[in-house]
Amino acid sequence: MPKVVISGYYGFYNSGDEAMLYAMLQALRKTVPDLDITVLSKDPVFTAREFGVHSISRFNIRQVYQELRKADLLVSGGGGLLQDATGSKSIVYYLGVVAMARFLGKPVFFYAQGIGPVRTRLGRFLIRLVANRVDMVTVRDPDSRDELVSLGVKRPPVYVTADPVLGLDPALLDPGKGREILASLGFKGGPVAGISVRPWKGLNGYKRVLARVADDLVAKGWRVLLVPMHRPVDADSCREVADLMREKAYLLNNYTGFMDLLSVAANLDLAIGMRLHFLIFGALFGVPLIGIPYDPKVNRFLQSVGQPPGLHVETLSYEELSLRIEEVLADRAAISAGLSEKVGRLREEALKNAVQVGELFRKLNV
Repeated sequence: MPKVVISGYYGFYNSGDEAMLYAMLQALRKTVPDLDITVLSKDPVFTAREFGVHSISRFNIRQVYQELRKADLLVSGGGGLLQDATGSKSIVYYLGVVAMARFLGKPVFFYAQGIGPVRTRLGRFLIRLVANRVDMVTVRDPDSRDELVSLGVKRPPVYVTADPVLGLDPALLDPGKGREILASLGFKGGPVAGISVRPWKGLNGYKRVLARVADDLVAKGWRVLLVPMHRPVDADSCREVADLMREKAYLLNNYTGFMDLLSVAANLDLAIGMRLHFLIFGALFGVPLIGIPYDPKVNRFLQSVGQPPGLHVETLSYEELSLRIEEVLADRAAISAGLSEKVGRLREEALKNAVQVGELFRKLNV
């Protein structure tokens, strides 16, 4: 029975990352049915319970070392692990786990990683030093491949695939639970606009803009739902937008996890989002999207599904967001159809991540 250790941003109650882990596990178990999986997590009890895996604390270095010593493969990913926009600790930690695996002679697979931005000299040096020693790399967009090349990563094969969450089949996700959640909040009909907000650099201007356009939508008969993707990190920002509004908004605060959020996304008619995976959740169901990027990964995804670049959070204006909403609503049917077609193609790419893991196992005779 092959044994794999998965290292990523898990156990932090970020619905996007938890959905990514779920999608990875689904794909890996289908490709390698007898796989023995251990996940490194901030909350190993939560991760073990939610995903049916063995899980250990990502901060217990001795335990991580012991698990890697028993493993046949380290999977690093998915997601934006190798970036220093939020600080240098991310690169140091994740590459530290990779270096430990390589020290033990274990093969390493970078799984659907989103690379960059990497601005520090230390970050660029560490990626060049460590990533050139892994065995196989898949990245979720072409820009991530180009970023690796610019960082001096030359040795391992690099395959462009797609974010693991895009591998989920929306036909297997139940929109009924989402309808129940919306009903419990008091929704009684009318189109629903979901807005994903997160804190960013202490700024507040974008929150005032979102509140104004949300008021406009309510005045036109819409219901506005504020969605905290990362609890409790996003909750305060969502409440701040609601408090700035004249009209009534709804806060999604009674869901239990990423599956509830996916189900709610299936019931949206418009998605306006800062968080990448909020937009991915909407795209899975053909929901017209407007991105408000705080990180290049958001525009990378919008480009992959044929949508225009987002409106940057630091310069967001009421006029430009209002105009973008008008344009999207005027072309909702065509946008929805285009998203469904693009996501269908990306689903095949996303599932190739696990296929490549299976091929690596065969090469290693595991």
